[in-house]
Amino acid sequence: MTLSAQAAQRDAVSADRLASAAADLIPESPCLGEDAELKITVTLPVGAEAVLPEFGGSYGSMKAAAVKADPPSVSGGKLVSVFHVTLRPAESGEVFLPPIPIRGRAADGSLIPLLIPAGSAAVASRFDPDNVSLSALDEPDPPIRRFPWPWLTAGILSGLAAVLFLLWFLSRRRRKTRPQELSFRQRALRNLAVLKSSGLAERDLAEYYVHLTGIVRLFIEESTGIRAPEQTTEEFLRHIETDPRGRFSPEAQRELASFLEAADLVKFAKFRPASEEVELGYRHAERFISTYRLPEEPPQDAEGVNR
Repeated sequence: MTLSAQAAQRDAVSADRLASAAADLIPESPCLGEDAELKITVTLPVGAEAVLPEFGGSYGSMKAAAVKADPPSVSGGKLVSVFHVTLRPAESGEVFLPPIPIRGRAADGSLIPLLIPAGSAAVASRFDPDNVSLSALDEPDPPIRRFPWPWLTAGILSGLAAVLFLLWFLSRRRRKTRPQELSFRQRALRNLAVLKSSGLAERDLAEYYVHLTGIVRLFIEESTGIRAPEQTTEEFLRHIETDPRGRFSPEAQRELASFLEAADLVKFAKFRPASEEVELGYRHAERFISTYRLPEEPPQDAEGVNR
């Protein structure tokens, strides 16, 4: 499983200001109770520095150990930094991988924000009924005349019946507990709720707004195909204004412009809004994700369910 993000400085004037980040979960389907690795690769201009968020001992539902970093290297005129986070799954089944905000700091002190989008991974239990084969059972020894053959046959058949029943029971239970796939809208609203409950707004407003705008941009990309996370605010607003399919009404354009430009003041101009303004920005993002729909899409409620 690979999640990647790419961003450019709003004031970028050349290709050497481009930056990218990618996260790989190794293995892609870890086993419950066994260590896995989250490998994060960040590419920045030479002279820049990559700063990861504080995982706080957990990443989604997985336990996270201390982050280890390889010595930075230069490749293709770019600075490549590789970080390793040791994870241990705490539950089996489909698990949520939260988005990862990364802050790059250029040599001139300017910020290069990156956001690796959220994803999911399948965590296998130690006993996976899908991988059990009856062919692994030992062949019975040749009958020994000292033991009654009917009793030996009955014992083998009883053992096979017990194994088959266990496989059926576990497979049925797994199908019942398998989580349903979330829609783009449901996933975005869940990411918003996770961000709000994290308390990041009280610790680092700039980082909070990187997350907040990243969730909205990712929702737009997933629902329309517009590469919103890779564009500056000006490029994105110009794109939706000239969208040949007319998927953004004038009201939606004004709302997005107000939301993204206010967030840029916090992320890049060190503006510090009041708590009421922070809450208002969150409500704007939540309302847009809950109500925006494509012209051909039927109306949906706040949970992303068609009416």
